[in-house]
Amino acid sequence: MQSYLDACRVPVTPIGRKEVPRLIMGIHPYDGCSYRDKKRDDDNYHIFNRVDKVSQVIRCAVEEGGITAVQVDHMNAELDRLHLQAIWEAERQTNTQIGMVAYILIPVVLDGDMVAYSPKAHATFYAENEKIAGDAFRKHIAEDDIIRYVLGGSFDGLITPESVSPYTREESARFEIDYGILERHLGFFEGCDIMVADPGAEIDLLAMTGRFDLIRAYLKFLHDRFDTVITSVHHAGITIPLLEEENIPVDGYLTTVNRPGTFMFPTRDMVIDVIRNVNKPVIAIKPMAGGRYLGQKAFEYVFNEVGVQASMFGMGTLEQVRETTIAARQVLGVA
Repeated sequence: MQSYLDACRVPVTPIGRKEVPRLIMGIHPYDGCSYRDKKRDDDNYHIFNRVDKVSQVIRCAVEEGGITAVQVDHMNAELDRLHLQAIWEAERQTNTQIGMVAYILIPVVLDGDMVAYSPKAHATFYAENEKIAGDAFRKHIAEDDIIRYVLGGSFDGLITPESVSPYTREESARFEIDYGILERHLGFFEGCDIMVADPGAEIDLLAMTGRFDLIRAYLKFLHDRFDTVITSVHHAGITIPLLEEENIPVDGYLTTVNRPGTFMFPTRDMVIDVIRNVNKPVIAIKPMAGGRYLGQKAFEYVFNEVGVQASMFGMGTLEQVRETTIAARQVLGVA
C-alpha cells in the first residue's frame, strides 16, 4: 500500500514532525452537517448513511484529486464510525494509506459535569469576545450565517451574559480533565494511523479562563502518543494570542478562515491579523464559508491573501469533489 505522502499529488507542508498535505478532506457532510439548515442535514444523513456511498466520494478525491488526508471525528458515534469504515474501504480500493487528522474532544468537567457546549461556556465566549471587540463583535455575530444555523435558523436562542452567567473565576479554578473519558475518545480511533492529533476547541474555554495548566498537561498527554499535535480554535482572535503569550507547546492551529468572515471571532479582521503574525502553521477550515463562498476564489483567499499552510474543506457529491479539488489544485499550481 502506498503511503499518503507517496500518493499525494498536492504540495505538502511541515507541521510538527509530520509532512501534511496542504489540502485535507473535511468530515462534513458525511456526519450529516450541512451548515445550512435541518432539511439539508437530514438529506445528508440519507445520502451518506452507507459505507459505499461515502467511500465512493473519498476514493474520487484520492484517485482524481490526489488528496490523501482526511479529518476524522468521534462526536457522532454512528456516522463517524461509518466514515472510518469508508476511509478503510477507500484505502483498500485505491491501495493508498489516507492520513488522518483526528479531532479529539477535550473532556473538561466541573464537579463531574462536562462543560463543553454548556450554556455557561457559550456565555463565557460571548463575554470575552464582547470585552475585546465590543460593538464590532455584536454586529458580526448577529450576522453570522453559521451561528444562525447552529441556533436552528433564528438568533432567538443566542446565549449572552445577560441570559446566562459566564463561568466565574472560582468555578474555572475547579475545572478538571477527565482522562478516563479521554481514553474512551482515543479508543474510538483504535486501529487508525493518526497523522495529526487535533484537540477540540475546548482550548478556547481553558485559555479564556486562564487554565493553561490544564492545556499543558493535556498536550503533554497527546504528545506522548502522537508525533504532531495541533489544536482547533473557534475564537482565534482571542485564543491564539493567549496561547502564544503563554508559549503553549502546540504544533499548529486549525481555525476558520474565509473571505466573508463567517464563524471567525471576534471579527474577521482580528482573526486575519492574528494568523498573519503567528509563527506556527495554520490549517484553514470552512474556506467556503459553509457552502456560501465557492470556487477558486475561496482558495485564493486562504492561500494567497491570508497565507495559511493548509486548508480543510468539506465535499459531498462526486461533482462537488471534482469541482472543489480542481479549484483548490489550480490555486496551488498543480492543476
